[in-house]
Amino acid sequence: MDDAFLAQLRCPVDPQREATLSRDEQLLVCSRCRVTFPVKQGLAVLVPTEAELPPGTREVSQLPCQRALNRQKNRK
Repeated sequence: MDDAFLAQLRCPVDPQREATLSRDEQLLVCSRCRVTFPVKQGLAVLVPTEAELPPGTREVSQLPCQRALNRQKNRK
């Protein structure tokens, strides 16, 4: 995966699709919530159910992007 392609990718867990992804060995890491996605046979697997949550996070709703979304919904 080249850098130009990587620069176009966004974290699929981020509801606003603003968080970028960076490479860390055979993983892609979300810049905002630190969720990791595997890279298998050179292809990024950007399926939320395949993601690994950061240490200490038990569910997706605990991620910063999801908490921000919930705060936004509660204001409306």
